[in-house]
Order: sequence, then C-alpha cells, then structure tokens
Amino acid sequence: MGVRRILGFGLVFGLGIAVGMLMLRTTVVRPATLAEAQRHALQILDQPPVGFRVSDNKIVSAVQRIEPAVVNIDTVGRIHTDDDTGVPWMLDQEVRGKGSGVILTPDGYILTNNHVIDGASRIRVTLPDNRWFYARLVGRDPQTDLAVVRIEASNLHAAELGDSDQLQVGEWCIAVGNPLGLGSTVTVGVISALNRRNLQIDENHTLDGAIQTDAAINRGNSGGALANINGQLIGINTAILSSGPNGGNIGLGFAIPVNTVRRVARELIQNGRARTNVVKHPWLGIQYGAVPEEVAQSLGLSPDRGVLIRRVLPESPASLAGLHDEDIILSIDGKIIGDERDVKEAVLQRKIGDKALVHILRPADRHERDVRVTLQEGPEHIPPAP
Repeated sequence: MGVRRILGFGLVFGLGIAVGMLMLRTTVVRPATLAEAQRHALQILDQPPVGFRVSDNKIVSAVQRIEPAVVNIDTVGRIHTDDDTGVPWMLDQEVRGKGSGVILTPDGYILTNNHVIDGASRIRVTLPDNRWFYARLVGRDPQTDLAVVRIEASNLHAAELGDSDQLQVGEWCIAVGNPLGLGSTVTVGVISALNRRNLQIDENHTLDGAIQTDAAINRGNSGGALANINGQLIGINTAILSSGPNGGNIGLGFAIPVNTVRRVARELIQNGRARTNVVKHPWLGIQYGAVPEEVAQSLGLSPDRGVLIRRVLPESPASLAGLHDEDIILSIDGKIIGDERDVKEAVLQRKIGDKALVHILRPADRHERDVRVTLQEGPEHIPPAP
C-alpha cells in the first residue's frame, strides 16, 4: 500500500515537471530574424501620424494670432564723415541694422522703437506675406523709446492689445521679431519680473517700468511683439542685457509695457505727422530726492516712504499750486511714493492739463495736507539747481 502511494506520487511529480518544461519552452521568445525586424520597422514607419487639434496647443494658437501682426523694418540713413583731406561729406549707410515692428491698425499704423528708426532717411517695412512698403514717420518719443510709422496699405492683420497691468511673474509669454535679419522668429519664455527701472538703453536714455522676460530676444527683435498666452500684445521688445557689446541673448530681455505703448502711441498719432514730432510729457516742476535719514527719523517716517522736494521751480505747476521747498511727498493720486522713480512714474501716468492730487507732509508745521496740481507741458530746458 505504501509502495503504490510512492509510485503514484512519483508519477504525478514527473508529469508536472514534463508539463512545466513544455510551458517554459513555449513561452521563451526567440530573437526576431532580420527579415522580421525589417518588416516590423517598415510597418511602424508606414503608419499615419496620430493627429491632434492645433487648438489644443495654446502656444501655437497664440502665435497664429500675433505673428501675422509683426513686420520687419529696414532703415537707411545719412551719416557725417570726413574724406582724407578732412572735408566733411555725406555717406549713405544702414542705420541700426534691422529691426521689427507691430501692426497697430488695419490701415497701416505700425509701432516700433525710436532707436530702430532714429536717424533714418528711408524706412522700409516688409509684411509677413513678403509685400514691402516705404513708411512715413508719424512721430517718435525718445524718452520711452517708442515710435509710430505708417504705410499706405489696408486690411492688415493688427495686433490685439492686452493689459500689462494684469501681468503676473511666471506666466507664459511669446516674443516675435526679426532677430539678426533672419525673418519672423518665435521664442517662448515667462515673465521674469515686472516694473524694472533705470535700465540703460544707451548713453542718453534709460528705460523705466519694463517687463523682463527670459524668452530669447536678440539684435533685430527691437520693436517686435511680446505677447501673452492668448496672443495679445503685452509689450514692445526693446533691450537686452548681454555679456558684451556684441553679445547675444542670455535670458535677460526687456519690453515696454503695452499700457505705456497705448498712451504714447495715441499722442503720437493724434498730435502730429511731422518727422520732428516728439511726445511732450506732463511736468510737476520740482527737483527732489531721498528724504535724509535724520529728517525721516525726526518726523517718524519709515526709510522707504516719501520724497523730499529740494526745490520748487519758479512759475512751475508746483509753485502755482502752493508746494514749498522741503515739503515731503507721501503719495500722488493715492499711490504711495517710496522713492524718486515713483514720482516720475506717477506723473507720467497723467496727461498735460490733468489735476494731480499730491499728498504732502510739511515739516515746518508737521501737518499733512492735499495739494491739487495742474500738470503742464515740461520745458525743453530746466534750470539747474542753485
């Protein structure tokens, strides 16, 4: 009885091993032959691509909205030089190389940078469809580095203007322009910072309130578009910080906010068509600086609050309104003043003839008060401080 059980167990065990070996043999995958591998590869390559809707890609959709509104700008100017005998003469030469522009209206108004067209005797605009036109300079503003030109064309694809006051650091942005003369080029990045101030554009001009982005911007992008993820214009690309005078993009690009562009472009279009048209800015008529530390302490002011009026210029808006030397400006139109640049920015937000509400602290009596100042057009030459 015991022997039969052992034999029976051995028989079952042997059958199990046999079945297992058979299963193992059938599950081992042998390498494909060369012919099989070739056939499989060709089947994969012959398969149609998996489609997707372009509308699902927000960046592509944004580019389709803004890119047709960006143009290439070429300029030719006249420069002074001397011949071998020292006699001055004129020489035709390209000025500033190539730049970019953004179509503002369907009937030909185009935004660009002042430094793109400065000194140009001829301005040539090339549209995305390769048509080109000579442009007329409508007006320019060196202070904000903006200019408006116009071409005789119609039914153009104009950019939709966004709201730069609503921008947030970290949101996507798209730069479109004509870097190094290559033609329309799109780069993508984020808003790196807002309200960058005192950026040196050249030896005579600085840029205030700029949008900073890491979207690649290079020479030739000047005057082109910075757009949001909806394809709306949020800025005009203007400057880069680079590693040298001939350096390229290192991720530090700057654009003029579109809300500044709106204001300046409106004045340029409305107030003149002459080549010499330059925007006139509102003027308060004071010379000012930081509040000395000992003065701030004696008045109980925090170090980052207020600007001291060092001098009220005679017959200026400030003088006519009753502001005094040594008054401390605490706010303008409700906006807190922390340093000198805040004053400049608050005034430039207004128009000539506007009444600005200036809230001051008068150290002489330690009383705060509101003074309403009617802003005037600034003079060409401001007398130096005595």
